Amino acid sequence: MIKVLRFSALFLCLCLICVSTASAKKYTQQECDKYYFSAQYDKAFQCISSMADEGDPQSQFNLAVLYHLGQGVEKNKEKTIYWLLRAAENQHPNAQFGVGAAYEAGFGVEKDLGIAAQWYTKAANQGHAAAQTNLGVMYGNGEGVQKNHIEALKWFRLAASSGSSKAKRNAELLSEHMSKEEIIEADAMAASWEPIVPQNAISLPNSSVHK
Repeated sequence: MIKVLRFSALFLCLCLICVSTASAKKYTQQECDKYYFSAQYDKAFQCISSMADEGDPQSQFNLAVLYHLGQGVEKNKEKTIYWLLRAAENQHPNAQFGVGAAYEAGFGVEKDLGIAAQWYTKAANQGHAAAQTNLGVMYGNGEGVQKNHIEALKWFRLAASSGSSKAKRNAELLSEHMSKEEIIEADAMAASWEPIVPQNAISLPNSSVHK
């Protein structure tokens, strides 16, 4: 079965995601976006750092991206993980996915598949297709969780419904090794599933779905 991506490529795919949130602080998200997308990385770093320090989850995630890519600041693995965790704890789904990928790969943290599965679950519960795909693989292989093909197929179905071609392919492969009754149960679970979105969560744009 195919996972979405490894941590080393994670931020190249996610990059900065524009979220038009108003800010009463020194900077606004629109200013930060303007600096970043015009390649004024020093100013983008100052802007994003200010908003991240004030607790803005999107800016915390974006700051992790800057530290990871070395844009406007020297690359720093420890600070990448620090800000990724801050954003994830503030319910940012892409950050939660990133933390899961970090623990799965042992990037900046001690490798722990159990913790990786926990963070993937948090993001998956918010409808993050990449996290749903990777979580499905973990259930399918028994990595960090108890092997459960029904649960795996459920997550693959959900990710596939968001447009993930990898999840669709994984579902096809897994179904070949499941009984008709197991498939029916997994499909019923997927059909009745509803996202669990915390009150202060960042909504996912379409670009967060990796195919």
